[in-house]
Amino acid sequence: MKPYKTVRLIWTFYRSFVLVSMVITICSIKLLWDYDFMIFGMLFWFKVATLGLVFYFVNSYKSNHYYYYQNLGVSRAMLWAATLGFDLFLFIFLTVLAYKIR
Repeated sequence: MKPYKTVRLIWTFYRSFVLVSMVITICSIKLLWDYDFMIFGMLFWFKVATLGLVFYFVNSYKSNHYYYYQNLGVSRAMLWAATLGFDLFLFIFLTVLAYKIR
């Protein structure tokens, strides 16, 4: 499968929970902005916990939609690794960027 098709499929999967993830990231950055960098550890673990909750809820109500991605050559593990990895990277990148701007 061509790489851009895989990226499009992963983006299609990620769109199902990107809004929730971005709201949590923006709220965390706002808290970091207000309370300085000493709160980063707590915000990081809060983000990891919310990613775990997203994983649980998406798996609990959309268990049949994985067949679509599997038929197109993208495994469940690849979907979750790519989306959760990207989301955590984006959180850390935006957090560091906000701290540097501050």
